[in-house]
Amino acid sequence: MLCESGNPSGNYVPPPIGNGDLSVQIDMEGIQKQKRYHGMTPGIYRAGRRYDTYIGELISFGHIDQVSPAPESWRQKLNVETATISTTCTYPDKAEICTEAFVHPELPVLMIKKKFTGKKFTLKYILSSPDDINSLPARMGINTSKNKNGVDISYTISGIPGLDGIISLWTDAPESSVEVGDNQFAISVTGNEATFYLSFHDKLDTEDFIKANCELKAVINNLSYSGLMSSNKAKWGKYYNEGYVKLPDRKLDEVYRTSQYHLKISSTKWSIPTGIFPTHWQGKYFAFDDFFSFMGLLTTGHLSTAKKIPGFRHKHLQKALDRAHRYFGENLSGARFNWQTTEDGSEAASPSFWLEHIFHLASIALSAWEYYRYSGDTSFLAEEGYPVIANCAVFYETQAIYRDNKDKYYIGKCTDLERLGPGRERAFMTTCGVVATLEAAAAAAGILNIDPDKAEQWNSKAANLKKNLPHDGKKYVPYPECEESSIAVFAGKYPYDTLSNIDPLQLSAINDFLEHENEYGNMYPVGHSVCAWYAGWKGVAFARLGLHDLSLECIEQAAAGANCFSEIFEISDPVSHPWFTTAEGAYIHMVNESLIQSSQGEIRITGRDKQDYEFKLAAVGGVTVGVKARNGTIIHLVTSASKMYQGKILLPDKTEYQVSLSSGEEIQLI
Repeated sequence: MLCESGNPSGNYVPPPIGNGDLSVQIDMEGIQKQKRYHGMTPGIYRAGRRYDTYIGELISFGHIDQVSPAPESWRQKLNVETATISTTCTYPDKAEICTEAFVHPELPVLMIKKKFTGKKFTLKYILSSPDDINSLPARMGINTSKNKNGVDISYTISGIPGLDGIISLWTDAPESSVEVGDNQFAISVTGNEATFYLSFHDKLDTEDFIKANCELKAVINNLSYSGLMSSNKAKWGKYYNEGYVKLPDRKLDEVYRTSQYHLKISSTKWSIPTGIFPTHWQGKYFAFDDFFSFMGLLTTGHLSTAKKIPGFRHKHLQKALDRAHRYFGENLSGARFNWQTTEDGSEAASPSFWLEHIFHLASIALSAWEYYRYSGDTSFLAEEGYPVIANCAVFYETQAIYRDNKDKYYIGKCTDLERLGPGRERAFMTTCGVVATLEAAAAAAGILNIDPDKAEQWNSKAANLKKNLPHDGKKYVPYPECEESSIAVFAGKYPYDTLSNIDPLQLSAINDFLEHENEYGNMYPVGHSVCAWYAGWKGVAFARLGLHDLSLECIEQAAAGANCFSEIFEISDPVSHPWFTTAEGAYIHMVNESLIQSSQGEIRITGRDKQDYEFKLAAVGGVTVGVKARNGTIIHLVTSASKMYQGKILLPDKTEYQVSLSSGEEIQLI
């Protein structure tokens, strides 16, 4: 993905590199000038390293700079295949500085190679917050130890001893000089090429972070830049081989690859935030948002990365049980997970009507359920999945489902999508989420052969709720007497696939939204377009409805708003939250389901008519399907399974294959 001074759009935002721990935006000069780009100032942040304030701000770990004038021209490239950023800058005196930077997938270190004309180059590291480059970040105290090739910076955060750590800056240049200031550090080198390393370790990594840092530096110095780059490429290659799509349209393909890349570098050891940036709710976790990222990862075949998301919720199940009801040591009302959480599962949202959301519990339950469906991992279902799913169902039963005097069930007042306002009774999307949760809980109980009475009740209540969804006689509506259109009316197909493909009220509701989507097509009441997130939302629904031409239109609609590096925003008109994982996950999921869909025992390949394409994607039942097509005709079809599988594969031309796979087996059908 290439951007250069002759063609950048006004929406240019420096691309990030990272590994789910470090998050680093690099600008067009290969550094981090403190300039705001749609609210984002390039800097260095670590997932989970935040202040113990009400807001829980991410701690800034400063930024890098260099001694050079403003460039006359520049080129910047993000290589998502190798997770590297490269820049070439030409200066008024015709001097050039070339940069290549990356963060190793498994090491907390930023690596920067600089090639330069002239006799001397100086790299600067400023340990500050973006709003005050002359001072250390808030509450940070440091001790420095200068050495021949760099400096070690031990730091503390006042009041948070668990975040004591060390930063090391050094170079591999044979000749260098090091300058140490109060919060600014510089390494000057001679020659025409040098590599600089910036590593981080703290008590959140390991108690003996000083030792770990010494060992890390030894590994880096032993492997050198070239060895680390080789390792980096190999690990990224292995990850991408888990699953991929190759589309004939270059733009659509680039957006898909950039989205996959950013999801991976945003996957922390806890879960996936909307971005590891201060602008993105300080890198906190929304269960509703991370379901979209989860489904993008899961359907691609990145199961181990996806698994962290339901695993994170299970880890904090007790906190959710206590949130729902805790009285004299008893939990009697299921689990109510918090809306926006920090790494320990605590509520991190400011007080307002969004705290009355309950549909995110459905997203949490379905993350666990879908992971089981795609992996076939019964142990996971029994030990982690079912406790989460069942307790979400119990919460809905005890605190959300009401019954009127005609024995009709409905969902009481809550906050549905925020554009619809507070206190909405019988909200369509929330009800669909409750139905999907109850059905998943009943199905999981049946698989595990437990709780038969509860399963019967869950199925009965789900069916009753489904019969009483809000409608105006012609179509489902977001809530009774609602006069607005909303993406929420797609919820019967996505994100909560619980209604029939031929439900006339669902189809009419979708058509009504399409007539008004330019007015209601953003998460917030701004702009006159459809954001990429909503385009993905629509596209998955259309794929599930078998409306593949409309699904393709949604893919094109989402990609049309992509930016310089084929990245997509939460909203592009007006720009809001660049590099937004929720939209990326929705886009990936949409593309995947436009090519292949599956249910227990059946895999349906839809492909692309008269087009060349390739994919390797996951299917329900622990199956992976690989396809290569030319001019719409499949010329290669291979399938493998992680567990025993029996079922059928349907091709676009109606050809049907019956397959029987043992665990670990792969067969080529075409």
